[in-house]
Amino acid sequence: MFLSNVLDAPEYLPIKKKYERMVRYMEKNVEFWLPKSELHTKKHCARVLMLALLIGHKKGLSELEQDALGMAAIFHDSRRMDDGIDRGHGKRAAEYYKAYCRENDLPYDERTYYITYYHDQDDALGISEIEKSPNVDERGLLLYRIFKDADALDRFRLGPDGLDVKYLRTKEAHELVDFAKDLLQKSNEINE
Repeated sequence: MFLSNVLDAPEYLPIKKKYERMVRYMEKNVEFWLPKSELHTKKHCARVLMLALLIGHKKGLSELEQDALGMAAIFHDSRRMDDGIDRGHGKRAAEYYKAYCRENDLPYDERTYYITYYHDQDDALGISEIEKSPNVDERGLLLYRIFKDADALDRFRLGPDGLDVKYLRTKEAHELVDFAKDLLQKSNEINE
């Protein structure tokens, strides 16, 4: 299982089974439009999943809230058309997630839809739009911020200066900066 051994330390065991289950699900079921991407791969999504679950665990999220984050992680870059900014890939991925749930009789979580939809937008727009949803509360906004931090922590794949930590939104993400660098290094070693 990709990077699963990273979670063998006692402090990470609470998320290990969920991480492994969701990575298996992504590998088997989630179709990516840009399968030859070098930056927005399933491995990137697996690292974002791990980081999101770790932040969520540190925040004491419920199982359902962790599931919402996890589904956003495995779908969020599935509808990219290029490795550039590609604004709108979040909307396409959110629509894919929604249709996928309907077609496969899976539970649909509107928080996952909004996180995925606005993850490629500025926070001001994302938060403003999520606040308009009658079905997403303050906890949904917290999930959005956690997800954005998890995705940002994997920006080290863009280079050593790929992440400016002053833009991280949560205390827990700041605590995971060195972990994220180490996670990427271990991930790259698997590719060699």
